[in-house]
Amino acid sequence: MIFFEIDMTTVLIFLFFGNLATAGLLAIYSSDSVAHRTYLQFLAGKLLQGTSWMLLALRGKIPDVFSAHVGNSLLLVGFALEALAIISVEKPRKKWETFYAIIVTVSIIVFWGFARQSNQYVYISSAFAALMFLSVTIFFLRDSKKSVLRYSLSVIYAVSCFILLVRGTNAFLHADYKLMSNEFSQDLTFLSTYFLMIISGSSFLLLQRERTDELLRGVNQELDQLAHIDGLTSLANRRKFSEHLTYGILESRRRAEPLALIMADIDFFKKYNDHYGHVYGDRCLVQVAQELKQHCRRGTDLIVRYGGEEFAIVLINTDITQACQIAESIRNGVLGLSIPHAASDVSDCVTLSLGVFSAIPVSNEHDYDWYIIEADRRLYEAKHAGRDQCVCR
Repeated sequence: MIFFEIDMTTVLIFLFFGNLATAGLLAIYSSDSVAHRTYLQFLAGKLLQGTSWMLLALRGKIPDVFSAHVGNSLLLVGFALEALAIISVEKPRKKWETFYAIIVTVSIIVFWGFARQSNQYVYISSAFAALMFLSVTIFFLRDSKKSVLRYSLSVIYAVSCFILLVRGTNAFLHADYKLMSNEFSQDLTFLSTYFLMIISGSSFLLLQRERTDELLRGVNQELDQLAHIDGLTSLANRRKFSEHLTYGILESRRRAEPLALIMADIDFFKKYNDHYGHVYGDRCLVQVAQELKQHCRRGTDLIVRYGGEEFAIVLINTDITQACQIAESIRNGVLGLSIPHAASDVSDCVTLSLGVFSAIPVSNEHDYDWYIIEADRRLYEAKHAGRDQCVCR
């Protein structure tokens, strides 16, 4: 039963102009976020599809070798290029290129070698086109990057694949089935193909936009990380320290929990640089930074390169006893590195002086500056008392 009738020649001509229009608009638009090769693949796919639809529209007016064989061959190549471009917006897909090359080669051999009747033209081309559409569905379903757009595309291509299979089955079962036949599955196939033509062009651009947004998010995250990380030691920098300490004070005040701050300084580091040179000085800073990380492993702990040779450690929910234990283990850990320091006045190895302060910030006066002043005061006492020690109170 025919629910509606469509003039197939008109539909094919609309598909011809629609693909040319899509290709023309795409030729005007370009984006650096997508590989030039992918862009050309999609453009070529649309141009080949447009050419093939015009050849198919001329069925009966030109020899079948052009309208059927050449037309369907170009159509399958166009579908393959479009599918490859859509799944390759993010990066080249070498394996998929090989897959589509094989499918297109086999389809052309089968079509030119075995298609002799009108229904054979239909079911052979439908089967191979359905396979290409199914591949797009499988790709997006298996893709690690999930989004509404990708799920929607997988559904759209799956539905188009199903319609093509129904059409191909009908053509296989009915020897009189022709391209221009007014049959429900035939009408539905060309309607879905027309809408897919529109959707695929929009989707290609939307996938580019999605890719661009992803790249921008990555760049912003990298910039944010660079803005908070010390380039030499890979520890947090002063900016991150300020943000984290301020946040820690507010949270500690709200929860009535102690917050500890340790200020640490490499003893006689200027003399170290003068004696060994700045290259070895940088290596020393990196080694000390790595040792600090070994003693502060909680997610809330923050280790900071506070100045040239000065480090700060923020310890949320840590009382003075715990903070002193951590500070002492850090001091012993750095001493255990046995980094030679011939210019030191306290040891023949690199040592640390540490000032430790912990308190519950109960009022607004117990702010960022208060913690730094108190921890710095204890660091000064440690240096004044002979260095290579912790002052905790």
